[in-house]
Amino acid sequence: MYNVRPGISRKAATFLIVILTLAIVTEVYLQESPENTTKDEDWALKITPLVSNEVTNPVVANVRILGDSSNSTPDIVFTEPLRGIFSTAPATTTCIQSADCDLTTYNLSDEFHQAAPVRVSLGEINGQNQWIVSDIGILHPSNEKLGRVVLVNQESGAVTTVIEGIGRTVCAEPGDIDGDGDLDLTLCEFGHDEGTVSWLENEGDNWTQHILDPRPGSIHAHPIDVDSDGDLDIVTILSQLSEEVMLYRNDGSGNFSNESLYKSNVSYYGMSGLKTIDLDLDGDNDLVFTNGDTMDFDTPEGIDPNQLHGVAWLENDGGGNFTHHDITRNWGAYDSAFFDIGNDGDLDIVLACYQVSSQFPAETQGTQLLILERENSTWIRHNVETTSQYRMLSIAGISEGESEISFVFGSHDPFAEGGELHRLATLQLQVPLHSSVS
Repeated sequence: MYNVRPGISRKAATFLIVILTLAIVTEVYLQESPENTTKDEDWALKITPLVSNEVTNPVVANVRILGDSSNSTPDIVFTEPLRGIFSTAPATTTCIQSADCDLTTYNLSDEFHQAAPVRVSLGEINGQNQWIVSDIGILHPSNEKLGRVVLVNQESGAVTTVIEGIGRTVCAEPGDIDGDGDLDLTLCEFGHDEGTVSWLENEGDNWTQHILDPRPGSIHAHPIDVDSDGDLDIVTILSQLSEEVMLYRNDGSGNFSNESLYKSNVSYYGMSGLKTIDLDLDGDNDLVFTNGDTMDFDTPEGIDPNQLHGVAWLENDGGGNFTHHDITRNWGAYDSAFFDIGNDGDLDIVLACYQVSSQFPAETQGTQLLILERENSTWIRHNVETTSQYRMLSIAGISEGESEISFVFGSHDPFAEGGELHRLATLQLQVPLHSSVS
């Protein structure tokens, strides 16, 4: 509620509020304009379902390619929280090209009264290879403390609870955070009104939670060495009104100082994901983040999502100091995969955009798949024409060549909006012969 200052008419005050609001939004839209040109290309695409659908409206929260040094063939891992399951399949040529996949499904509902796994990692914990499962407990917004992190033994399938009774949990990634020789875990307690960013210290049969940030809305927390000092720092992306990328810098013993790397000045920015990758190939860890989440249903009327949403990167100077670069704006930017398209020696980006159609006017242009081609310090944008919505919330790259790239995805359709939907599928993109990447 706004208070009208004495001496100013209500009409004038309203006009002033509108002008100030437009100024704030314009600042968000125009800060560091991307150096790109939109260039539509005829990218031929082919989709191959890898597993049977079984459900009319699949809800796949996350797809990853995970492997370890003891297994030459990595696994495709995908989560279906509304069914209480996650599944794995060896990422073999037979599976990817002929859809003859050796699928293994783990049903956490067999272990817990209410289970909703949203993300899986992999690590050797206490001498055994374990699937590290982030179980949100309840997919839709809630303050109930039903979140947990569990370990599922790769060989026996035995389930061990690391922590439970916490806010909706969406990410747990392994790393030796305190430098004592075993794997600890980061923890994103997304919650709803209450949540945290923390790390779980591995103490053999016990785990101790250390809270780094008392705010809800953490999506991803990655343990990486950002400043080349030999220890693991933690980088996190926060939504839920915070809309911020954070660095928790490690002193080497598990003690952290907090630094904000990027913060939006609007609460409906819609942070959606964070990837760590050496994007400029200079030997350090950069950060790529997307904003395009609208499932809080808080975007003000009249906002153009193709101006607000998009993808950007934070360039690391090698010492953990970061410079923000915008790449492009596009409605629903949600996940990214990285390829050297055309084998020209740099990394390009495939951007998947998730769009809830009912939230914006019917005439809003909805490009759901983009190729962002790196050309020196600029990016060339290629819109990929699609004939149906695939509802891609998460993608993972599996192969690249001079003329073709492939990734896996699962459809996320909790609102039953429909489209060409798959629990798990490959999408192959043929690079146009006349494209600048070939």
